[in-house]
Amino acid sequence: MPAIDVISANLPILRELRNRIGQLELAERVGVSRRTIARLENAEVADPGVDLMTRIAGELGASLALVTESQLRAVALALPEDVCDRLGSKQGAEILDAMVRAARHAR
Repeated sequence: MPAIDVISANLPILRELRNRIGQLELAERVGVSRRTIARLENAEVADPGVDLMTRIAGELGASLALVTESQLRAVALALPEDVCDRLGSKQGAEILDAMVRAARHAR
Protein backbone atom coordinates (compact mmCIF):
# COMPACT_ATOMS: atom_id res chain seq x y z
CA MET A 1 0.00 0.00 0.00
CA PRO A 2 1.42 3.43 -0.92
CA ALA A 3 2.53 5.61 1.99
CA ILE A 4 -0.07 8.31 1.28
CA ASP A 5 -2.84 5.70 1.58
CA VAL A 6 -1.41 4.55 4.92
CA ILE A 7 -1.17 8.15 6.13
CA SER A 8 -4.72 8.81 4.93
CA ALA A 9 -6.05 5.83 6.89
CA ASN A 10 -3.98 6.45 10.02
CA LEU A 11 -4.43 10.18 10.65
CA PRO A 12 -8.12 10.04 11.62
CA ILE A 13 -7.46 7.09 13.94
CA LEU A 14 -4.52 8.81 15.62
CA ARG A 15 -6.46 12.08 15.96
CA GLU A 16 -9.28 10.19 17.64
CA LEU A 17 -6.91 8.41 20.00
CA ARG A 18 -5.20 11.68 20.86
CA ASN A 19 -8.16 13.11 22.77
CA ARG A 20 -10.24 13.51 19.61
CA ILE A 21 -8.07 16.33 18.31
CA GLY A 22 -9.75 17.97 15.32
CA GLN A 23 -8.23 18.73 11.96
CA LEU A 24 -8.10 22.44 12.73
CA GLU A 25 -6.36 22.01 16.07
CA LEU A 26 -3.80 19.62 14.59
CA ALA A 27 -3.22 21.99 11.69
CA GLU A 28 -2.63 24.92 14.03
CA ARG A 29 -0.21 22.90 16.15
CA VAL A 30 1.92 21.90 13.16
CA GLY A 31 1.65 25.21 11.30
CA VAL A 32 -0.44 24.27 8.27
CA SER A 33 -4.01 24.89 7.16
CA ARG A 34 -6.91 22.65 8.11
CA ARG A 35 -7.27 21.99 4.38
CA THR A 36 -3.78 20.48 4.31
CA ILE A 37 -4.76 17.99 7.02
CA ALA A 38 -8.01 17.23 5.17
CA ARG A 39 -6.07 16.67 1.94
CA LEU A 40 -3.70 14.28 3.75
CA GLU A 41 -6.66 12.35 5.14
CA ASN A 42 -8.19 12.18 1.64
CA ALA A 43 -4.91 10.97 0.07
CA GLU A 44 -4.75 14.10 -2.10
CA VAL A 45 -1.10 14.94 -1.32
CA ALA A 46 1.44 12.99 -3.34
CA ASP A 47 4.42 13.75 -1.09
CA PRO A 48 3.72 15.51 2.22
CA GLY A 49 7.41 15.57 3.14
CA VAL A 50 9.26 14.11 6.07
CA ASP A 51 9.36 17.38 8.03
CA LEU A 52 5.58 17.84 8.02
CA MET A 53 4.89 14.19 8.78
CA THR A 54 7.41 14.24 11.63
CA ARG A 55 5.67 17.29 13.15
CA ILE A 56 2.25 15.66 12.76
CA ALA A 57 3.47 12.40 14.28
CA GLY A 58 4.96 14.29 17.22
CA GLU A 59 1.70 16.14 17.89
CA LEU A 60 -0.19 12.87 17.77
CA GLY A 61 2.24 11.15 20.13
CA ALA A 62 3.31 8.67 17.50
CA SER A 63 6.49 7.92 15.63
CA LEU A 64 6.92 8.75 11.98
CA ALA A 65 7.07 5.03 11.22
CA LEU A 66 3.80 4.37 13.02
CA VAL A 67 2.04 7.07 11.00
CA THR A 68 3.48 6.20 7.59
CA GLU A 69 4.45 2.53 7.35
CA SER A 70 1.57 0.27 8.44
CA GLN A 71 -2.15 0.82 8.36
CA LEU A 72 -3.52 1.01 11.88
CA ARG A 73 -6.68 -0.46 13.29
CA ALA A 74 -8.26 1.07 16.37
CA VAL A 75 -8.99 -1.48 19.09
CA ALA A 76 -10.15 -1.27 22.68
CA LEU A 77 -7.48 -2.65 24.94
CA ALA A 78 -7.42 -2.81 28.72
CA LEU A 79 -3.97 -1.88 30.03
CA PRO A 80 -2.64 -1.27 33.51
CA GLU A 81 -2.72 2.41 34.50
CA ASP A 82 1.06 2.67 34.71
CA VAL A 83 1.37 1.41 31.12
CA CYS A 84 -1.22 3.94 29.94
CA ASP A 85 0.68 6.68 31.77
CA ARG A 86 3.92 5.64 30.07
CA LEU A 87 2.23 5.54 26.66
CA GLY A 88 0.95 9.06 27.29
CA SER A 89 4.40 10.37 28.17
CA LYS A 90 6.95 11.97 25.86
CA GLN A 91 8.50 8.53 25.38
CA GLY A 92 5.11 7.04 24.48
CA ALA A 93 5.80 6.82 20.75
CA GLU A 94 9.06 4.97 21.33
CA ILE A 95 7.39 2.62 23.80
CA LEU A 96 4.56 1.89 21.38
CA ASP A 97 7.04 1.25 18.56
CA ALA A 98 8.88 -1.23 20.80
CA MET A 99 5.59 -2.95 21.62
CA VAL A 100 4.71 -3.24 17.92
CA ARG A 101 8.17 -4.62 17.06
CA ALA A 102 7.92 -7.16 19.89
CA ALA A 103 4.46 -8.27 18.77
CA ARG A 104 5.65 -8.72 15.20
CA HIS A 105 8.58 -10.86 16.33
CA ALA A 106 6.29 -13.03 18.46
CA ARG A 107 4.36 -14.31 15.42
